[in-house]
Amino acid sequence: MRRCTSDPAIAVAIVVLCVASSTLTVSVGAKGGAELTTQLLNGFTATHTAGATAAFEPVLYAPNGVFAFGFLRVGSGSLDLAVVHLPSSFPLWRATPARLGDWSRPATLAFDSNLVLTNHDDGVVWQTLGTIGDTVVLLNSSNLVLRRYAKPVPAWQSFDNPSDTLVLDQNFTASSPPLISGNRRFALRLGRTFMALDMEFYGGRNTQAYWRNTALEAQPQNTSEPPVYGRLDGRGFFGLYLAAAGGGGGEQKVDVLSFDTFMQNLTGVFRRMTVEDDGNLRAYYWAGGDKGGWVSDYRAIADRCDLPTPCGAYGLCVPGAAAAQCRCLDNSTSFSASEPCGAEEAADLCATAGDGNQQQVEFDVVRRARVSMAYKEELRSETNTTAEECEAACAGNCSCWGTVYNGGSGYCYLMDFPVETMVYEADDRKVGYFKVRRLPAGPKRTRMSPGVAAATAVLALVLVGLAVAGACSGYRMWERRRRKRAGMEQELVTGPYKDLKSMGSSSNSFK
Repeated sequence: MRRCTSDPAIAVAIVVLCVASSTLTVSVGAKGGAELTTQLLNGFTATHTAGATAAFEPVLYAPNGVFAFGFLRVGSGSLDLAVVHLPSSFPLWRATPARLGDWSRPATLAFDSNLVLTNHDDGVVWQTLGTIGDTVVLLNSSNLVLRRYAKPVPAWQSFDNPSDTLVLDQNFTASSPPLISGNRRFALRLGRTFMALDMEFYGGRNTQAYWRNTALEAQPQNTSEPPVYGRLDGRGFFGLYLAAAGGGGGEQKVDVLSFDTFMQNLTGVFRRMTVEDDGNLRAYYWAGGDKGGWVSDYRAIADRCDLPTPCGAYGLCVPGAAAAQCRCLDNSTSFSASEPCGAEEAADLCATAGDGNQQQVEFDVVRRARVSMAYKEELRSETNTTAEECEAACAGNCSCWGTVYNGGSGYCYLMDFPVETMVYEADDRKVGYFKVRRLPAGPKRTRMSPGVAAATAVLALVLVGLAVAGACSGYRMWERRRRKRAGMEQELVTGPYKDLKSMGSSSNSFK
């Protein structure tokens, strides 16, 4: 709910209208002729309702009513700011602070020269640093903009600070923040003459490319040439461009990633391109809620086994005609979607000894033949080596996690990042060497193979059956003994009570 500093009695009576002094509204044909806020002025505040049932609380709308900016619930209980495509509820932009807010507690969004999101104890969660603006608007392109009245150039805009998605006519440059997937594991970056998808390790301190597209007409040897930039085009492609020499505002197209609809002349639809949680880069167009919603139009990586982590850490992806299959590099464990083959690592194998020198922590080794990597060309490599020399190049290096050796070519590919999914290849000359961090205490837990698990289950059922049979047999023996004791007691007392009296009198006469 929104609040302002006007008369408290009016604020209590009509909470929504109290924001009118710091917002401009316009009717966009909403139900009942409701007017939607399309501009925020200095002094605006809005409060997130703690534990709100709706997953999105809009505070600002684009004039076309298709996009809105507001509080977004992320996952089961986190809070973020987002620009949302309302027909699909898809977040096109998120603030993505290092520490998300708590959806179950109040939070406040304020605009006073800059946008600031604070939590329930007034701690700053996110803000537009170093900006001075007079107004905030959400354009029909989905671009969130802070403006100065006297300056045509935005003081800040969401198009310059993407999260995981690019939309139509949004420039993506080498100086732009990378597109980061929602799970924070993958990123799209631009280099001088290329665009690349990277895996993110150790909180982004280490990266490894697994897909790369180099601009065909760029000249990497020309150091005076500016870096390329990219833009999603409404005609169905993602183009890479060079700014024209002389700074006249022109541009030269140096490469094109064509979408499926490029040759169909499908224009006039809203498009987006997103780095998704599986590491793939995909493009979509909006066909409407009654026509299939978001329609896939492009994917950078076509085969599942070519993705960076389709089977998780220490997994093995086996290509197949029908569908790829996942296994584990370690034959003693079986693959399960709910329990991966190995743990995702948060740090390297290096440790600092007591004397200040760096040393390697203890690790176990997994070796396997017939393995390769889909993106081995992106790795550091050595040539003219043997399998033993390839292993030795990694074994003593605490930043190296493994190697893949090709006995046919003599190439040794070194992995300076934690082991992810490998790819099966039917070639005995391709062998892998992989380090596994040794657990600090106790043996390594491994999951049983399906055969062992089945045998264990059968044995458990047999033991349970024997236990039940033994209990029944013991109960029958106890029952027989109880009945026998009861019979012996009855033999000791065979007559009525009056006979006992006569026995007592005879014993008295004996005295």
